[in-house]
Amino acid sequence: MEINSDALYQEQLEEWSEFRERVEQLNTIQTRKIEMGGYHIIAQFNPARAVSSGAKLDKKSIAARKCFLCSNNRPTIQKGIELNERFTLLVNPFPILKKHFTIPLNEHCAQEILPYMADFLNFAQRMPRYILFYNGPQCGASAPDHIHFQAIEKGQLPLEKEWQLQEKEIWEENNDSKVEQLLNYGRKCVHIQSACADTVIREFRSLYNKFQKETNTNEEPKMNLFGFVENGLIHLFIFHRRTHRPAQFFETGEKFKMISPGAIDIAGIFVLPRREDYESICKEEILDVLEQVSY
Repeated sequence: MEINSDALYQEQLEEWSEFRERVEQLNTIQTRKIEMGGYHIIAQFNPARAVSSGAKLDKKSIAARKCFLCSNNRPTIQKGIELNERFTLLVNPFPILKKHFTIPLNEHCAQEILPYMADFLNFAQRMPRYILFYNGPQCGASAPDHIHFQAIEKGQLPLEKEWQLQEKEIWEENNDSKVEQLLNYGRKCVHIQSACADTVIREFRSLYNKFQKETNTNEEPKMNLFGFVENGLIHLFIFHRRTHRPAQFFETGEKFKMISPGAIDIAGIFVLPRREDYESICKEEILDVLEQVSY
């Protein structure tokens, strides 16, 4: 059954003034397009994202703050839709793009994707006008201690159109699925396509294990995921990450840049809370950042 996200969004716009103001601010946000050769990046000047982009994500800092995704810590005015017995759909109170939702687990459990991949794909199927995405715990998640997905309305990410135009290396193809890597895209991206959710999950598990072996880890590989449904096919995009933040983030003085790439950035919209970073960022620096944080 399709999720009635529009009703929730409209209700929250009418009742929650702070949320409404932040949504209205999206209409005045400055952006500029940077051609990268075969693809492009949109730089977005968004001061409201300074708290998220600059957040301290070490274990001590996370433990010291209240989890803003837990129901008892959320504003009383924030409403939700129960998607199943485990997850609830909420509007994102600090949106990056229009129609931006957060989908947290109803329990406080650490961010990880494998046990919840079936939920992720099910929600993508039930929200056909949206793209779902996932930030790994070390790849842009501002709440790495609480499992959650996010969703945005289709038509806003460069990835949506660009992936079809890229040269690809087919890893596996049969009657019911395809696995391929996008080439010359500035960051490692693997695309899984199938009409069957179980097939997508099987291929994803195989890729998950492959990334673990390549990086010699038993932990979740660093990655950002995007999932959506188009013409009856499930599309899953996996961006393999080296690290969360580039060296520029840890510099001081004039060398400091508040660049903290999460899934949205990796999909083509660099969210920059500081005007000086927005105005100075260029093709060469974007390539440098992507090379640092991606395989």
